[in-house]
Amino acid sequence: ISTRTLSIIQHTRHLSSMHDSKVLCREIRDLDGLYWATRESDIASLVFMNGCVVFIASFLIVIAFVVRNEVLSDLATFLALASVFGAILAMFHLWRKFVILVKLILTLTDKVRSANTDERFCIFKIRQVAFAQSMLTLTLLLSAAASAVALPWSVANKEFSESISVIDQVPFFLAFASVCGAALATIMFFVVEFVVRYKLPPTLGEFVCESFRSEIEDMYAILSVPPNNIDTKQVQERETWEYV
Repeated sequence: ISTRTLSIIQHTRHLSSMHDSKVLCREIRDLDGLYWATRESDIASLVFMNGCVVFIASFLIVIAFVVRNEVLSDLATFLALASVFGAILAMFHLWRKFVILVKLILTLTDKVRSANTDERFCIFKIRQVAFAQSMLTLTLLLSAAASAVALPWSVANKEFSESISVIDQVPFFLAFASVCGAALATIMFFVVEFVVRYKLPPTLGEFVCESFRSEIEDMYAILSVPPNNIDTKQVQERETWEYV
């Protein structure tokens, strides 16, 4: 469904571009929301399936350890490689989030130069939060990358150490760094959520929106549609603001 939706979005954007991007703007927003909803649903299904495989592998490892069965142990070892797929999915998600945060920081930095004193202070506070979130995301990204490398390396070290030349201690240090990174990210999460964001003043939204007034007005103009005689003016304006 997400693939077909993406194809429809591309065709709709092409049709809108033929009219100077002044038509089908709301429809493109709706289709974008549908695409990301279905895409996240697909990813969640993959994560669930991956978790089931890892659970089965862990169960087989315990049984193999109890009965000392080498065949079960080898099977469980290779099934555990499914966790690498989960780490790769996490890397893609965290990288996309990190790029978005970096773009946000650059945008806020550009806005600081043209803002007045009150707006500059509020934008600076928001930029601090965005920077803290980007550092948290980067820590998680590096942790996921280390775990994605450590597990297959350790499997190769265990199963094929006689036929290939591998360094024994590298997978251990990568896994240890991944665990330390995850622990550090957990601590950073509580600091960002309950210290940095908790201390944000409640009036930030007013000044931040004011600094982006021109962009918001442009979006409102693009997403506006000709008025009709059925709904009231207030209802039509509210619907437009919902898209903005």
